[in-house]
Amino acid sequence: MHAAAGRGYVECVGVASGTAHGMRADIQALRAVAIIAVVLNHLWPGQVVGGYIGVDVFFVVSGFLITSQLLREGRSTGRIRLGAFWARRARRLLPAALLVLLLCFLFTVFVLPITQRQETFTQIGSAALYILNWVLSADSLDYFAQGGDQTLVTHYWSLSVEEQFYAVWPLLLLAAFLCVRRRSRRVQRIVIAGTLIAVLVPSLAWAAYASIRIPDAAYFQTSGRAWEFGVGALLALLPAFTSSTRQRLVALTWAGWAAIVASVFVLNGSSGVPGPAALLPVLGAAAVIFVGQEPGHWSPWRLTSLRPVQTVGDVSYSAYLWHYPLIIGTVALLGPIDDVVKAVILVLTLGIAWLSKRYVEDPVRRGAPARWRPAIALVATFALMGTFFGGSAAAADTIERSTAGARAALEAGARDPGPCFGAQASLSGETCPGSHELADSNDLLINTKLDFNTDIDCRVSVPDGTDASLCVVGVPEGQARMHIAVVGDSHAMMWMPAFDAIAQQRAAYVEMLGRSGCPPTLDLELRGDVPSDTDGCRQWRSTVIDAVARDPDIDVVVTSSRASIYRTPDGKADSGAGYLQAWNEWLAAGKKVIVIVDVPEFPVPPASCTVRAAPSAEPCTIPAPAAGGSSILAGAAAQISNPNFFSVDYTPVLCDTVCHGVVGGIPAYADSNHLSRYFTRSFATDFLREQLDAIQAAP
Repeated sequence: MHAAAGRGYVECVGVASGTAHGMRADIQALRAVAIIAVVLNHLWPGQVVGGYIGVDVFFVVSGFLITSQLLREGRSTGRIRLGAFWARRARRLLPAALLVLLLCFLFTVFVLPITQRQETFTQIGSAALYILNWVLSADSLDYFAQGGDQTLVTHYWSLSVEEQFYAVWPLLLLAAFLCVRRRSRRVQRIVIAGTLIAVLVPSLAWAAYASIRIPDAAYFQTSGRAWEFGVGALLALLPAFTSSTRQRLVALTWAGWAAIVASVFVLNGSSGVPGPAALLPVLGAAAVIFVGQEPGHWSPWRLTSLRPVQTVGDVSYSAYLWHYPLIIGTVALLGPIDDVVKAVILVLTLGIAWLSKRYVEDPVRRGAPARWRPAIALVATFALMGTFFGGSAAAADTIERSTAGARAALEAGARDPGPCFGAQASLSGETCPGSHELADSNDLLINTKLDFNTDIDCRVSVPDGTDASLCVVGVPEGQARMHIAVVGDSHAMMWMPAFDAIAQQRAAYVEMLGRSGCPPTLDLELRGDVPSDTDGCRQWRSTVIDAVARDPDIDVVVTSSRASIYRTPDGKADSGAGYLQAWNEWLAAGKKVIVIVDVPEFPVPPASCTVRAAPSAEPCTIPAPAAGGSSILAGAAAQISNPNFFSVDYTPVLCDTVCHGVVGGIPAYADSNHLSRYFTRSFATDFLREQLDAIQAAP
């Protein structure tokens, strides 16, 4: 499922003795190891595959420290002051978090490509309100897959989980404490432990279930993370060991550290975290906290108390905040980064983290704001959060309006293209200066999804959740002069806007019979590009190809395929024989067959470099294929000599000496290999003109 990353962070004020700042040395070491694991996983996801478990360690630490703090306050004062607690959390966490959000907002405005801004603004606003984890869960973002959905602030999801914990956990403990505050400490522990277990068990059960059924969404859900806090909270109810007992249990401490380190290399994105797989790092962290740390000959104290370890633990919150924007921002500026740049980012992360703690976090936590009344601190907190959310929402809305305007303009242009719009720049014969320069950069906002049927009035469609597609356009079947069946994978489906443009003019009834990732060939051993769909694809193409041949109403079959991606079971390239077999079956049944040769493919989506090109610059290009092409479909088509068979190659519309990502002033491609729906519609009445004219003129 997953492969990139990151994961989360927990920051807590120290409540136990051990080092400077009142933080236990072993807990500081836990934080240091966890943050280093997270950062290394983000930088080298292929090597430090399980580094994301740092979040699980952090959540255990947070549950232990915060619960210890709240229980100590309740026992010593007889109450838990919620306002004071929340105000302390705000002073500790918000200054650096909001500073990073502000800089990310400015970077988005002035540096990021237009295609990445709306999602980034949306995530910044959600991060400011600490609800980002639920937004990502609703979107089912695959957080381990490095791609365009990751933004500068996607890592704030774990801060959202943590803040939700800080909001709810004190209320839960307060309710339990109030019920038993006048009872013995033993009764208090039993009742509070029962309360925590009542949260922990259902949360772990949900995490186990959801990690299997909805793994992408489950990763972000607070409901599946609460059990990790709960484990740490239960530790806070246990009495501390004596020095001699800790020395006798040193092996358990080492086992805990070993479990954490092993998790970094044993677990991966498909392990099912936060389900049962997370027990390995969670119980490892719990073992370290449970035993505590005592200097001794066999104790890990000599390692965990080292000054560099303690310093990294001390700045771990800032390091978490800064490292991800540094990584994503550097990639946005430079493209893919090598190991040298990654090492520089690691050093910068630690340096900036120290500066951030020294000059941003500590002055707010220990300076004048620390003396504000809790009510004032909370009002200021909500005002700042609201300001960030409002500004980000307004920026995202501005982009949405620009997108809507560009969509309307493209749709109007595609439905009535001028001689230099889209494909017409190549088909009309007119001289079109600037054909390969993007007329409106906002066009790049709306050509990233393969929604070929958008803006088409499909009279029939297959329900969501099926792998097959059916769309009918044109005149009613009983009034049609021509019945066209479009058969193939998504490279056939992408031409439906063009069919919609000519259907009425041709008095044609056009039905699309498509299955994405499934080649329209009778070589049934050929594998589609979705391994889990092998059997379904095999059955579908066999059935559809035969059904089209047997249907007496179908006059014309138009087919296409991204043939180059399909392989035999032993990994060999397709010979094209199965396509020939299907075409000949249709021809033998009396059908006219039109094969549209697959279009040139780019190594990356042209929009990814077009968006970075200066307005007057030539954006993405690739070398034009050799004359006659080398595609599988072109090679197979050359073997058929039949007056009812036609082969069409639209490469010249996209290529001259090179192939262009922008043609006629608009994006020609939706991704690296599918044409955009506006571009295909701009073929207008020129689409398959010669072939359909010949077919309609035949007796």
